[in-house]
Amino acid sequence: MRVPAEDSGYDTDIAVVHAEEGGFFALDDECSHEAVSLSDGFVEEQTLECPMHASAFCLRTGVPETPPAMKPVKTHRVSVEEDNLVLYPGTPFSEE
Repeated sequence: MRVPAEDSGYDTDIAVVHAEEGGFFALDDECSHEAVSLSDGFVEEQTLECPMHASAFCLRTGVPETPPAMKPVKTHRVSVEEDNLVLYPGTPFSEE
């Protein structure tokens, strides 16, 4: 799911995904290799794969695990509170 910048108050769109093993994760929506929306990508285990060149970004750290991307994308904290998904733009991922 893509959260537009104008809705989140953050300076860029954010991709929010549900991992196969459970849990929600949020990363900047733009691939660090090319300007492609990561929210159109594929979640596989603990990574989000870019739909254009298949760079896979770690859901917890934003670090690319496969090329061609070399730079990480920012992560954002997400929590489930009273059946609502709450996004904390600009606050890095946390296990809490």
